Amino acid sequence: MSLNRTLSDPIVAELLESKNQRYALIGLVGGRLSLLAASKKFRQEIGFANTEQLLIRRYGKDVCDELAIALRHHQGWLVDLCINGQWHQLKMWIQNGFGVLYEYGIQAPPEAAVLEVPDPDNPEDPLPRSVLLQVDTNGRIIKVSRSLARFLGQEQEDLAGVDAINIVFRTDIGQFKRLLNQIRFHTDTVEGSFRLRNTQNRIVYFDWTVASNGNELLLIGKASKLHIEEALIKSEERINSILESMDDAFFAIDFNGYISYINEKGAELLGKNSTLLLGRQLWDRAPHLKKTPLFKHLNESKGNGEHASFQWQDPQDETWYQVKTYPSQDLVSVFFTDINSIKQNESKMHHQATHDSLTGLPNRLALSQTLAELMAEDQVLDFRMGLLFIDLDGFKTVNDTLGHDCGDDLLVAVAKRLTSVVRKSDIVARLSGDEFVITLPFIADRDIAFNVGKKVVDAISQQPFILGENRVYVGASVGVSLFPDDSKDVESLLKHADIAMYQAKQSGKNTVRTFRQDMSDHLQIKVKLENDLHDALNEDRIELHYQPRFNAKGRVMAVEALARMRGRDGNLVPPVKFIPLAEETGLIVPLGEQVLRKACEWLAALNAQLEEPIAVSVNVSGIQLMSGRLSDTIRSILKETRIAAHLLELELTETVLMQHEESIHEDLNRLHTLGVELSIDDFGTGYSSLSLLQKMPVQTIKLDRSFVADLPDNQDNVIISRTVLAMANAMGLGVVAEGVETDAQRDFLIDEGILQLQGFGLARPMPAEDAAKFILSQQINHPIAHKIVPATL
Repeated sequence: MSLNRTLSDPIVAELLESKNQRYALIGLVGGRLSLLAASKKFRQEIGFANTEQLLIRRYGKDVCDELAIALRHHQGWLVDLCINGQWHQLKMWIQNGFGVLYEYGIQAPPEAAVLEVPDPDNPEDPLPRSVLLQVDTNGRIIKVSRSLARFLGQEQEDLAGVDAINIVFRTDIGQFKRLLNQIRFHTDTVEGSFRLRNTQNRIVYFDWTVASNGNELLLIGKASKLHIEEALIKSEERINSILESMDDAFFAIDFNGYISYINEKGAELLGKNSTLLLGRQLWDRAPHLKKTPLFKHLNESKGNGEHASFQWQDPQDETWYQVKTYPSQDLVSVFFTDINSIKQNESKMHHQATHDSLTGLPNRLALSQTLAELMAEDQVLDFRMGLLFIDLDGFKTVNDTLGHDCGDDLLVAVAKRLTSVVRKSDIVARLSGDEFVITLPFIADRDIAFNVGKKVVDAISQQPFILGENRVYVGASVGVSLFPDDSKDVESLLKHADIAMYQAKQSGKNTVRTFRQDMSDHLQIKVKLENDLHDALNEDRIELHYQPRFNAKGRVMAVEALARMRGRDGNLVPPVKFIPLAEETGLIVPLGEQVLRKACEWLAALNAQLEEPIAVSVNVSGIQLMSGRLSDTIRSILKETRIAAHLLELELTETVLMQHEESIHEDLNRLHTLGVELSIDDFGTGYSSLSLLQKMPVQTIKLDRSFVADLPDNQDNVIISRTVLAMANAMGLGVVAEGVETDAQRDFLIDEGILQLQGFGLARPMPAEDAAKFILSQQINHPIAHKIVPATL
């Protein structure tokens, strides 16, 4: 067994975590004794290196040599030592091929410090060197040698007819029985090892040679050089005690399926007495287990030694178990953990996963599964199914004025009214928020679905809802679609009903509309685009293009990150189409986070190749600012990408800053403290004011392209650009000119002192790879001072 698995053994781990006892784990590394781990108290006394020298310094070389010999023979060991004038007893037992040492103080040494091999010439010594044991094929004693009888403390005659397992150490009964089974299929002899235990609780390891003579078996045992006594007995008794006290059924079997150990829970699981199971093949005593994955895992574990886990239901009492197998060098430990209560909770968990926790109605997942099953009914002649998509009118007002608790009470009440107007065979589900869906299977035509929709509108709108002391009226907009006329798949059917519901909203609310193919194309396009935007976020189809910003000398100082969406057809969708939709649907928050992360990752990779790092600017929506999480998101991204905060610039519109000044001011200050640069985009087109610039922690303003156009010929634009520049200089702000498209504009702005310029006349937005190549080549062969060379793509 590996060292890691041994260290994770619960028994070994418990011992090594001891704070007031001396425990250690030792092993043979390259044939030499090595200290592998030790408890805290022991480490404080002997040191922290994992070397043999620490053990030799503590116990002496002779003791360490004896420990190494015992480890090679996989045998325990016991000795008394005087350390620093104090007597200590040192015990070692074998655990998964490694030695577990336990050292503790004693008052006086016993008569013998180490158990020696007995002298054959001394008949009084109770520990025999060799013994003979003659048994029948059932394991009952026919005869024992005098030395064995003397060790057992009984007369030879009294042992005749006794089952030999009564003199075998308990955990070795399986090995004893396996030897008896093996000799039946051999014409010569077989060999093995097991221990004998006498009435004084002393045990001896014997190496056995077994021969068969018809109906009689002769076992010749030779005592091992070292014997295990108290240390081994106590350690194994402690392990057995733990295994017996477990709620899990446990047994250890070899790779041929013979049971070497089984606890009482394991015997109960197999419905047999543990004595009858030890040494027997598992598949013979429990043939039903051969049909489980356990049989397969045991065969596979012979080669790889990896543990396995699977679930199994006992066919007799239908109890569910989690079965885990842990193979070692010779045995496989098998645990059966009762998981019946977990299985009983699975149905409850499934209900929670498929039902809305507030109303108890099926949720979107359950609805999709049910619709898919119902659509399989298309084999039925003329099968039709109606779908009603319901959105409440005025629900947001209830939430905003009376609070979310009243809003929740309203949703529960709505769910009850919806259920009351449909058949038992119909299904009412809640998708999210104030959106509900009713499924109407086996209806005759579209008119029936439309009439049910009218019932829904009446049930919701004609009577008030009593919410505490409040009487509340709300309406319902209902969209209707029909299977298979409108669609033959779940998502399309829902989408068409949603489009019809949106048409009902547009028609004045609190009404019903059925889906028609000639409905406004822009609604369908909008729904499709929204779905595509959802998928693009999940499928990593949001790409960034980068437009360089130049200084007066023509060097790229920064780039602006511009989001593009790659459509399902492979073409790019311009931001003017999907950004407004993202803001309307709230998807701008996850979209903005993706853009920020990708921009910072790209910048980190590029700056690692540049001699002089550049910055990146990213546009931020007012919705992102209003979420209150922007500063935390950026802090996390900067930490992940390891770029300096001042190399990230956030572009904010002055309209957003003015309209939400109080609510976003705190988050802007956190961003400023973080070190992120803040700039006002499209400056001069909204509510420009000095007070805004004084209050907000901005460092840069971007002169809108409308003021750059027609420079230097348009005198109004000349005045505005000079005024903005003068104001910025007075307030210590930087200025970036947008929309530079001509040499005349460029030269005028540079002469006026504008520090950075951006526009199609200098460089167009480029895909990430092209932008990186452009900037790398530009730093290597940068233009001559004051002469910006437009990018050639």
